[in-house]
Amino acid sequence: MRRAFTLIELLVVIAIVALLVSILLPTLGSARKAAREVKCLANIRSLQLAQLSYADAYRGYLVDVGLPHGGFGDEKLSWITRLADFYGPASTVRSPGDASVYWPAPEGPGQTINGRPRVASYAMNNYLSRTYGPGLSDREPFDRLEKIIAPAGTVQFMLLTETGDYAVSDHVHAENWGDEPSSAGRASEQAAIAKWGGAPRTIGAISNWSYLDGHAAAQRFDKVYRTRKKNALNPEVAFGG
Repeated sequence: MRRAFTLIELLVVIAIVALLVSILLPTLGSARKAAREVKCLANIRSLQLAQLSYADAYRGYLVDVGLPHGGFGDEKLSWITRLADFYGPASTVRSPGDASVYWPAPEGPGQTINGRPRVASYAMNNYLSRTYGPGLSDREPFDRLEKIIAPAGTVQFMLLTETGDYAVSDHVHAENWGDEPSSAGRASEQAAIAKWGGAPRTIGAISNWSYLDGHAAAQRFDKVYRTRKKNALNPEVAFGG
């Protein structure tokens, strides 16, 4: 004699399945986020290694930037173009967690700022730029590795903000970040300092950062930047790593 499920048994099975799903979904979500963070970290480290290869090919010179905030500049002069032969797949410059509306859409150009779309998830530290350095006209720019006293403590690449004028740029202006308590908030207008954890616009925000010796790490903002006179972006006062 064939025996079918009773309504009560069926409801019990459904309840058990629903319970398992409710337990597993957050775990799966956390696993996906962790995988994206690791891939992003691999991307930014690849860019840093590309810079070292570039410096080796060009007598120790660092790559420059070419896209100021606001949608202007020349992409051919950007590090994105100049490092392309060294970092491999074009997808390297896009973080798997980047949800900016300024990326070109599959069905069309998408949103732009003054006609310019987003071209990278990552930004370069402008202290290392010859073109958009922080007004250091009274001395030579930090444009060669031999000029950097502490490469292991000096940031070159970071995640770019996904909104606002800086979203279509290729560098930040860290000299404008100021001191606490407003430094994290100002930095957030240029860089995605809380992309991988921590409270947004706070010193506890967590993001990926890469350094001139080739290493990269997920770090709290206060491990990278504390004050204008103590941070890992200005090579003269660099303390990070």
